[in-house]
Amino acid sequence: MTELVVFGQDEMKHYLQLFAEAIKLRLRFHLLIEGPPGTAKTLAVNRMIASLKREMDNVPYIRVTGSQDALPSDLIGDLDIGKYRAGEMDILPGPLFRAHGDGIPGIVYADELNRFSEYTLIIFTEIMAEWQVSFPKTPLTKPLRANVIATMNPYDLSGITEVPQHILDRFNARIVVNYPDKETELMIASQHANYYYKKFTSRLKSFFSPLVSTTRAMRKIGVPLGPRIYLSTLDMLALELSSNGFIDHDTVIQHYENAMRSRIGNIEEDKQSEFLSTASIALRGELGERKK
Repeated sequence: MTELVVFGQDEMKHYLQLFAEAIKLRLRFHLLIEGPPGTAKTLAVNRMIASLKREMDNVPYIRVTGSQDALPSDLIGDLDIGKYRAGEMDILPGPLFRAHGDGIPGIVYADELNRFSEYTLIIFTEIMAEWQVSFPKTPLTKPLRANVIATMNPYDLSGITEVPQHILDRFNARIVVNYPDKETELMIASQHANYYYKKFTSRLKSFFSPLVSTTRAMRKIGVPLGPRIYLSTLDMLALELSSNGFIDHDTVIQHYENAMRSRIGNIEEDKQSEFLSTASIALRGELGERKK
């Protein structure tokens, strides 16, 4: 099976190439990518890391995902209590140390960076500045030779932390990605169907344009829907074809609405109902236009 391709987002792909080059040259280079959900941030980073590992099979790597509950000790480790009781002071290393490189710098991929608390974010500052970490309430430091690549969602989404400027300053570059144009979104839908549901692609392709157009129309009225909503809808339509052998317009609208519900759950209920109704009318219109 061929790999998924990242369509568009040329600036992001270029800076990922620079990040990979810095690893090869053993240089410090830290990259932050910001954009709404569904803009291929994680896919692009994973593609870059996979390519780099094929070229240099000894690249240490760890991925961590932001959470408000995560403490620094969850990432860098804590005192070895057994040794401490014996009169020694040492650390049980946490998962970030899997990225420590001796010959070349490793890679720390911090996904959803701004879902870490500000207290936990501080550990990334020292890694980026000095390739080491200090352990709170101890005199201990340990080397952690790794470059940081981080992705995060915009600040207008719920459940996130505003990353302090002194941490942002440690990144060499901060790239902002946005939703692609309609032609690119149609390519994304087509690739998804061909990659996962090749058997049903010919029967799904007539829904690409209505689903993409409805999603883009909803964005124009302030509903932040990314490509995942129409990709999730295509998933359910493919399952319908596999299970029942047919799809009608009501089924398409039902699945789109339910895919949408999981993406607007943090909005007031009255607004949710309004947005769902608007999306249903828009999609029904798009499906009707396709039928003519």
